[in-house]
Amino acid sequence: MTKGNKNKKSVWVRKIFQERKTKGEFYLLVQDLRLFDEEFFFKYFRMTPVQYEELLTMIAPEIQKSCITRECIGPSERLCVTLRYLTTGDSQTTIGMNFRMSPTTVGRIIFSTCEALWKVLSLVFMKCPSNEAEWKCIAQGFEIKWNFPHCIGALDGKHVVMQAPANSGSMFFNYKKTHSIVLMAICNANYQFTLVDIGDSGRNSDGGVFSYSTMGESIKKNSLGIPRPEAFPSTQKCYPFVIVADEAFQLQQNIMKPYPREALGISERVFNYRLSRARRVIENAFGIVAARFRIFRRPIHARVEMVIQVTKAVIALHNYLMAGRSFSHSTKYCPAGFVDNDTENGRELGEWRKVTQSDEGLRDVSNAGSNNYSRDAKLVREDFKNYFMSPKGQVRWQWNAVHATVDCFQNED
Repeated sequence: MTKGNKNKKSVWVRKIFQERKTKGEFYLLVQDLRLFDEEFFFKYFRMTPVQYEELLTMIAPEIQKSCITRECIGPSERLCVTLRYLTTGDSQTTIGMNFRMSPTTVGRIIFSTCEALWKVLSLVFMKCPSNEAEWKCIAQGFEIKWNFPHCIGALDGKHVVMQAPANSGSMFFNYKKTHSIVLMAICNANYQFTLVDIGDSGRNSDGGVFSYSTMGESIKKNSLGIPRPEAFPSTQKCYPFVIVADEAFQLQQNIMKPYPREALGISERVFNYRLSRARRVIENAFGIVAARFRIFRRPIHARVEMVIQVTKAVIALHNYLMAGRSFSHSTKYCPAGFVDNDTENGRELGEWRKVTQSDEGLRDVSNAGSNNYSRDAKLVREDFKNYFMSPKGQVRWQWNAVHATVDCFQNED
């Protein structure tokens, strides 16, 4: 083949490639959805076109690439590729075929865009409370919505299931006989994450991950500006500000967990019910994330670094979408009835439970919490229990909920 023929063939191949590229989802579908079908656009990307444009404006400087020899993939297309990967959980090969890219290119785009999403969004929507006023604002939200005063967060952890990393042995092997990293998080009363620790190996228990994390150390050393104990309204006794958690964690002065189920009296059942109402906020927050971003509905086939970046990006996106730029945008991502609702007539389960009932990619950690706790921690729990039993601290429907639980246990026996 002559040199001239080679040049002609090279030009022809480049032309064919460009024609094929313009037939991908970004050019044929996404652009139309942004202009003419807001409802389908939301189902496609879990956000409205307005939110998408705002998000693109924020992260475009971080993902803009400059090329000399060829045309670069623009920031909007990079964001589309990443969002489709996070919202569908499809393989990088499938995403590449849809957008007319190679799987290698898709992997690089997802990694860099997830880094940018966390870097930009965490500064605005993942701010840890830094003073007493901000912590008290969170506590006010829990008291108004969930009737648990002096609560500054709900704590829980999840296993983010992934494929077995190469040469990792049993480092990421958890009690469910899968490989995972741990997502440890605290959220406020509005299902928004305030503190997260992502990336610990899945073989560790919830309590162990929390105890040795920066989050746990900061709470233990009281370096986060948590307010000092104060009296409830119309009381003289001072109560500390606490974080509610389940049995997987150790009881501490600032960490409240339920009483063990064996031989519970009425007062202990009341305390467990009141704590459960507040603690379910973090359970629902994880449920919203898994329902909207289906990357967590199956094991993630990627290296550990990618799984960590994906998890961080989804958490940041969740907080951004829950905050919203207007009330209508926020409710579209999490509409009424999508989360659990505790009322005087009982508990109404949210729609997210129907979506994630076969969830395999975001699992609970083991309930392996320590039963060792200090006398001071025990006294704090007793003080809250007594307050919930007092006329000033009780809510009128707690008795119906407790008696229903007692009847349920008697039927089981």
